[in-house]
Amino acid sequence: MVNNFENRITGDSPFKPEFESYIDKHPGRGSLKVQVSAANQSFPVKNVFVDVAVIDGGIRYSLYHDVTDESGIVNEIVLPSCLGSENNSPETAGKSDVTYLISVFHPDFREIIDFPVTIQDRIETILPVALEPLNGGREG
Repeated sequence: MVNNFENRITGDSPFKPEFESYIDKHPGRGSLKVQVSAANQSFPVKNVFVDVAVIDGGIRYSLYHDVTDESGIVNEIVLPSCLGSENNSPETAGKSDVTYLISVFHPDFREIIDFPVTIQDRIETILPVALEPLNGGREG
């Protein structure tokens, strides 16, 4: 799915000033949709805290956080990526991918910390997350 990310990114950067060099190195934009569920993906889980981070220069930056809606979704997280044209040659394919670390937290489920996901320019990445309950494995 190709989205027009340029229309959604206007004005000031939502990122801290010390992160601007990372933004400059990653001028593309990709998006992430996180879908959180339980019971073998049968039930969406609302109010799950989702955090998106990246490690740059040995420093961990938390870029975005939100909670899932009634459908268990956090949608349209727009993130810096390399330009799509940087992946077009065999020499650079895969080398310019940007990996973010996704963590999810809910008091009734086991937390997931730093799950890697790759973001590419003008591509929406959908990340399904299946949570395990804390009550010994059975939900309900």
